[in-house]
Amino acid sequence: MQVSKRLVVRKEVPMDNSKDLITSLDVALAEYYCKNNDYEHGLKTYREIIPQIFDEAERFKVINQYTNYALQYAQKMFMDKKYIEAIEQYREIMKFSGFPVSIYKYIGLCMKFIGNADLAIKFLKRFEEVSPDKEDVYVYLADLTYTDIKDNKKAIEYYEKALEKNKNNYSIYNMLGHLYSTCYQDKFKDKQIDYLTRAYELAPNNRIVVKNLAYVYGKFDETQKADEFYSKLMYLNPTHSDLHAYGAYLVRHQRFSEGFKFLQHRFQKEDLKNVAFPQLLTTKKKRWNMKLDIKDKHILVHFEQGFGDSIMFVRFLDELKKRCREVSLVVQGSLVELFKDSKLGVEIYTENQIPQINYDYWIPMMDLPIVCETRPDTIPKAGGYLKVPKTKINAYRKAHINDNDKIKIGIAYEGTLASKETDRDIPLTYLYPLMRLPDVEVYSFQVDDLTRQMDMVPEDAALIRLGKTFKNWEDTACAMNCMDLMVTTDNGVMNLAGALGIKTFGLFNRIVEWRWFKTQGEDIAWYKSIKPFQAPTAGAWDVPVNQVLEEIDKIRCKKIADKIKGKV
Repeated sequence: MQVSKRLVVRKEVPMDNSKDLITSLDVALAEYYCKNNDYEHGLKTYREIIPQIFDEAERFKVINQYTNYALQYAQKMFMDKKYIEAIEQYREIMKFSGFPVSIYKYIGLCMKFIGNADLAIKFLKRFEEVSPDKEDVYVYLADLTYTDIKDNKKAIEYYEKALEKNKNNYSIYNMLGHLYSTCYQDKFKDKQIDYLTRAYELAPNNRIVVKNLAYVYGKFDETQKADEFYSKLMYLNPTHSDLHAYGAYLVRHQRFSEGFKFLQHRFQKEDLKNVAFPQLLTTKKKRWNMKLDIKDKHILVHFEQGFGDSIMFVRFLDELKKRCREVSLVVQGSLVELFKDSKLGVEIYTENQIPQINYDYWIPMMDLPIVCETRPDTIPKAGGYLKVPKTKINAYRKAHINDNDKIKIGIAYEGTLASKETDRDIPLTYLYPLMRLPDVEVYSFQVDDLTRQMDMVPEDAALIRLGKTFKNWEDTACAMNCMDLMVTTDNGVMNLAGALGIKTFGLFNRIVEWRWFKTQGEDIAWYKSIKPFQAPTAGAWDVPVNQVLEEIDKIRCKKIADKIKGKV
């Protein structure tokens, strides 16, 4: 059988080589992915398509689509706190569409949240320059400048700009009041109170606003208003820091009984930051509650905070000894020798020796005024209570003090970080005139030249750097006993001078630390040998320094007169 063969003819499929339909398809797919939250797939597709589009109008349209979806995705990453991923998306957007104005703000905020404050401010400042609606960025710039850059005056500038369109934002008013108070101390009083009052009107039950108002009124000694706001604060769930601040206010205004009790909240303060209390003080184990009878008990008194605090409050030991069988004292190592030579009548230890002490209860040193029921007019031993043997003083004088008849003046111009935060330090330049006085020798008692100011003393202002010879506080005490006069700011050196009964001129800023309730007259109450000289306004150190120079000139004239009288 014969099979016929059929001829099969292949037909070619028509081909359209135009790419516009493929591009349109890809754009549609990219858009679909993005609309269905598959941003990574969709945005990648957009980035592959855009370089292949040559029609300007079409390219512009697709770039706008891509930018809108990319911004959505970046914003989603931002809201999910995936800041690095958000930055990567913003960076990709810049490659295709330049710099949409909002990108500056959000990159700035991302940088803020990942801890790069400098770059955050650069981007936010650029946003400020180019954005037609920039008021919200002032808040971000202010927050960054305040929290990260620590430039409070610049932060004030930004917050005040932010107020233009945020007139009902209590938080901005509160920050401005707080910053004016922090930056300018006693200056711009009206602004401090006005801003905080406006914040209070908008948020009368905000704890922080009420506390700030109470503090500012207390700082300016407007006690009726301060009492009013501190009383309100007590009903607003105050923190330990709030209660401690209230205690400081009370002591500063001579209400010791209440004040020192509120100061007990210092160990639980939420803003302790770098302040480290000794380990024993953070536990309630064996802590004396000041109610139990201790007449047959052994009480351990423990130091806290700085050297000046230990020196200041050790005066209360004799009063405590009357109330119990035995007292042991735990202090910083560099104070042990000085306290032992002062014969305080107690055994003295360092913190690492506590396990060998068989005590019944312990008490932190700054609670002793409560135990002793101290009032401003019953502060014990204000005339001095520490001492060093004359043999040690003479040995120190022979080794380190010039043997001449010049008036010898010891100075200390800065303390620890705490003194800087409360504006207690004086720039050394203010004391140059003291160093230029004839017949005077000036000795620096600074152990550490933290700000390297002594390296910049001019040649015609003679300064003898005595602090480098101090191995402990007893050396410092020996050196003080070789001086005719001490001139010092509020620091550990000043406390030691007062505890030794050394004639001292104390330099105080306009706003003082809470314990100094008396800064006028011939003494400062806690120490009878310290005469206060106070700046009339914050930082106006030239006024008290000139007063000190006048007093020293009287001493010089008297010494010359006595010398002449002796010759006659």
